Amino acid sequence: MRVEDLSGEDAAVYRAVAEAEVGVGAPHLQDIARAAGLDLERARAAVHRLWHSEPKILHEVPGAGPTDLGPTYELAPRT
Repeated sequence: MRVEDLSGEDAAVYRAVAEAEVGVGAPHLQDIARAAGLDLERARAAVHRLWHSEPKILHEVPGAGPTDLGPTYELAPRT
């Protein structure tokens, strides 16, 4: 999967993560959902697809700290 081929909810989630990284840093799922205009479950499904794509488009930030908000996500480095 290539970033250029994303559409719909996957593209909205990608944009939400990219914009958050520039502004406040790696967002939590709740922040991604809000910025993408999706409910939590639809955002979770899009994050899952992008996280498990080949090549990987998103990744979970390691050691983001123990919070009740869950992990944060960043764009994977493009190769």
